[in-house]
Amino acid sequence: MLETTNAKNSVSEHSCHRDGRASTVAVSPLFSGSKGNCTLIQCGNVNILLDAGFSYKAILRALSERGLTQKDIDAIIITHEHTDHIAALPYWGKSCSTPIYAPAPIADYLRQRVYFCEVHEICGSFDIGGMTVDVYECSHDARSCCGYRFSNGNGYFACVTDTGCYDDRLIEFLSPCGAIMLESNHDLNMLVKGEYSYVLKQRILSPYGHLSNVQAAEVVQKLAHSRVKTIILAHLSEKNNTKELAFNATVAALSSCGLVEGRDVTVYVADQYKNEVTVCVD
Repeated sequence: MLETTNAKNSVSEHSCHRDGRASTVAVSPLFSGSKGNCTLIQCGNVNILLDAGFSYKAILRALSERGLTQKDIDAIIITHEHTDHIAALPYWGKSCSTPIYAPAPIADYLRQRVYFCEVHEICGSFDIGGMTVDVYECSHDARSCCGYRFSNGNGYFACVTDTGCYDDRLIEFLSPCGAIMLESNHDLNMLVKGEYSYVLKQRILSPYGHLSNVQAAEVVQKLAHSRVKTIILAHLSEKNNTKELAFNATVAALSSCGLVEGRDVTVYVADQYKNEVTVCVD
């Protein structure tokens, strides 16, 4: 069972009624965008942060709003080493020894920045908090960048951002999921006509950059008749995208496949600063 509510051009408030079963995976995007990323994933009594790239104090406030403290976080899983995904780690590690899981090539880099946290190297699928976590290797200009798929044995949730292109591996990775968080970083016209330097524009547009709204929509089309029923569009550029553009591109892709947003598939657009949505996958 997947619990959601309708959302149009922004994330809407939703309370996920968890019935105490350890099998329920609850996903709450806390912060998502070019300035920082952090997502709360819960299964039973286990609380996991996927990335900690926003303000340390802001993350603590977001957790407090959900009745959690820093000590309630059982693990932090990192996608890659860019600042918008790890900015809070040095501050977090000064007061709490939360285990950190990260791709093996960046483990030593993180160890130099979090003195009181043990850093576990991810080299493939692993188990954590009653969930199996599968790994997708993203195409990004980082030492190593991974997307993750969480399974409780029944349902699946996956998060894949910071990848400059997609392939059949990504479609296969996302297809079993009831809910996904997918990058929809930029609108091509806004990026090309925007203020970024030529070099930065080329970096974003390269196969090692970020997925555009059009690319995200193409992925959605390929997933149209899969198990995916909820899509969270994430990692939007603050200067080169809008929620409306990202949302409309995905909805158009669904429509081209005969699917209606809000009836067949629900689409959310994650916000950089404030999100009040939780998606549950049983």
